[in-house]
Amino acid sequence: MIALRDDCLLVAQADGGFVPQSVEELTFEVIGDSAGLVDAELLKHAAAAVLHYFRKELERNTVTIAEFGAMLSRVLQGLGFSAEVKGASEPDIRVADLGALPVTGGAAGELEFCQKLRTLLREQLAAAPQRLEIRGLRTCVKRLTGRKHWCPACERTSAWILEMIRGWYEREAPSRPPALVIR
Repeated sequence: MIALRDDCLLVAQADGGFVPQSVEELTFEVIGDSAGLVDAELLKHAAAAVLHYFRKELERNTVTIAEFGAMLSRVLQGLGFSAEVKGASEPDIRVADLGALPVTGGAAGELEFCQKLRTLLREQLAAAPQRLEIRGLRTCVKRLTGRKHWCPACERTSAWILEMIRGWYEREAPSRPPALVIR
């Protein structure tokens, strides 16, 4: 994998790909004509704060224009500016928590889990979000395997769950599927 410059993020494209773009370029793309209304140094620091937020706080290198615009707008509003930001509407993100699924261990628990997971995935995809985040994988795996600590059995169960989710996602996602993030 190619290393990404420290001042760049991968920006999601309409075709599903990603293009590296510096935060400075991205800022001027979303701010547009309003850039002259805000001090250049202040704008530079606001953009650096947004970069830090995505990179360090969320541990993400990928964003959409809307996500970046929304966060930059929020930072500027916090500083007392109301610059017009392109694509500043909040992205539609659905979050599903596997750790919250009520499941018991053993073979019957796995069957019950499959059924509940498929129902959860269908419900989330029916809402047609821009991004679907599935969280709590480790918690769920430990509960299914009955383990307190991560072990090879947990690795196998985790791989099995990921394979199921990806398979169902490919078959059941709409024609324009949302981004899928599994944590």
